[in-house]
Amino acid sequence: MITVTNQQALTVGTAAYTAADVVGGLITFPVGIKHGIIRSLLITDAAAQSEPFTLYLYNAEPSTIADDANFAPTIADLNKLITTVTIGTADWTETNSLDWCVFGGHEDTAMEQYFEATDGNLYAYLVAGDTPDFAAADDVTVTITVQDIY
Repeated sequence: MITVTNQQALTVGTAAYTAADVVGGLITFPVGIKHGIIRSLLITDAAAQSEPFTLYLYNAEPSTIADDANFAPTIADLNKLITTVTIGTADWTETNSLDWCVFGGHEDTAMEQYFEATDGNLYAYLVAGDTPDFAAADDVTVTITVQDIY
């Protein structure tokens, strides 16, 4: 089996977002696997805000929603949805004035979310649950680890 980890640094705005705004625009994870399992997600926030978010993961490219725009998926987008990951304020860990949260990552806590990616990419939107305001445009990074099943 092949395991692939792909990290994407988001370009975020430094003005405060509104709840339900897309943070960083469309995220593309070129994993090169068309059938697999999502094993883990890691999100880091250099602004250390412990803000709530929802990460929407898709198996094909959804409609484009710009950074700082209201998250408004179409029905076609929802038909491409693999899963959502809810990130609460209690899910964040702070270390050295930096925040991070991880979902899965260990055999006993792996996400085990099956996917079929139409083009070898996974796509995502990170949506604000409150009003984060980042100090720098490169404060947020999302990392996904997947494993093929064939």
